[in-house]
Amino acid sequence: MINLLAPDDRRQLVAARTNSLLLRYALLLGVFILLLVAEMGGAYVVLSTEKARNEAIILENEQKTQQYASVKADATRFSTNLTTAKYILDQQVPYTTVILKLASVLPSDAVFEKLTIDPNTFGTSTTLLVRTTSYARSVDVKTNLQNSGIFSDVNFQSVVQGTDTTYPYTATYNVTYSKDLLKKL
Repeated sequence: MINLLAPDDRRQLVAARTNSLLLRYALLLGVFILLLVAEMGGAYVVLSTEKARNEAIILENEQKTQQYASVKADATRFSTNLTTAKYILDQQVPYTTVILKLASVLPSDAVFEKLTIDPNTFGTSTTLLVRTTSYARSVDVKTNLQNSGIFSDVNFQSVVQGTDTTYPYTATYNVTYSKDLLKKL
């Protein structure tokens, strides 16, 4: 092929092709930048709306949580009361059963004058007063109390004769209620 163009024209033609190519690249780069900016703007809008929606949901949930705070406080208080009631019921002593058991081991001519039963007396020494018709009956009462299984320890403190005609003798015993008694009842 013969080149019929002057070298100066030929340079101008090559420069024109290069310029048109650079112009295309510049336009494509501009379009790419515009698309990138549009995409980033769209992502920003989407994220902003999601953020606003999530903040609204969080605010709504916090309001619901505040509404249920009183319910939660009531539930906690109820649970605490149940725990307290369970503790009280576990510590409760069936007094009528203990008294009936004590009455069953007492001879017919003896009566209780002072009887102390509470949860604190189990396992500790306490005083028991019994009125009887004779000194021998006071000894029988001590023997019956020892053999009953209600007490872990029974001792005489004193036996005093009084002026009462029905039950003239007052026997004072130091007794210790058996801790196993509560388990048996």
